[in-house]
Amino acid sequence: MPSPLVNITIPVFHRPLLTQKTILALRKTSSVIPFSVTVVDNRSSPELRERLRQFKSDGIIDNLFLLPQNMGIACACNIGWDAVDAPYYLKLDNDICVSGPDWLERLFALWRHGKPLSTLGPSHSMEQMRMNAGGLETPDGRLGICLTNLQGQCMLVPKVLSDVLGTWNEDYGLYGAEDGDYGVRMNCAELPQYYYYSASYFTDFGSDDATDYGKTDLDKRKEHSELFVAGDGGLGLFNINCFLFNLCLRHWKVPRRYRVVDVNQNHEVTVEEDPAYSPVRDALVRSKRLLDSKIARHGKSSAFDAKLVMYLKKIWQDCGHG
Repeated sequence: MPSPLVNITIPVFHRPLLTQKTILALRKTSSVIPFSVTVVDNRSSPELRERLRQFKSDGIIDNLFLLPQNMGIACACNIGWDAVDAPYYLKLDNDICVSGPDWLERLFALWRHGKPLSTLGPSHSMEQMRMNAGGLETPDGRLGICLTNLQGQCMLVPKVLSDVLGTWNEDYGLYGAEDGDYGVRMNCAELPQYYYYSASYFTDFGSDDATDYGKTDLDKRKEHSELFVAGDGGLGLFNINCFLFNLCLRHWKVPRRYRVVDVNQNHEVTVEEDPAYSPVRDALVRSKRLLDSKIARHGKSSAFDAKLVMYLKKIWQDCGHG
């Protein structure tokens, strides 16, 4: 078999029927663009995990990793990102069914009209596709411009770009920030993010009413809201990182929080927090403490005080990520 051009990584957390639909739809895809299917499970039900093992045994899945607990989307997707040394990485949510055997060929045909050092992700609205200046009408469809961040449902990243900006940021909780954070770093680096019209390439079955998240303790709304306003009323972690990235106080190529220690023959993964991440966690805590204190006393504009910025710069330089 030819080496894969695309590493398609699917993070899984429950949703057994949608997960199987997502995986099986991929196997109807043309092999003109060679790809591999990597599935990383975030501690779903025993029944779904056994089904995934069967898919791996039958060759429907190329790579399978079963995590010991829900480690969050970023961690799961990064494990999949590492699994295959391919020129392109594609994150595919486990509620997305691609349509047409040539969907991947059509995506690459559209993307070739843009700049190579870029990302490509879905838009669900033609109005959004046309909203921002710089979009292109091509023989292969509309290539829109994204000025914020692409949704990670079915998003392509070339290796030449991830070599510069790294992978998903594992600073956050279980859900809600990995694609937003990548968009912030893309904008800081002034690299283009392109839209394609999702309905031409896949069907999204992922409305929360149609899933079994209600059977778990996962509160996606709470996870998401605390990215912006923390439980203590101060800045949420996403807003802190936006500030640090935009002022070039923190390196855009973020370090990984977790590392794989072992993968056994049953595809079960042993994961631990990398000791090298500890200084980064401390730097985030110290940054939050300084920013919250300054803003509480003098308002949001005070975050740009030259003396405060100098302190923050030193914090990140001292931990090796300035």
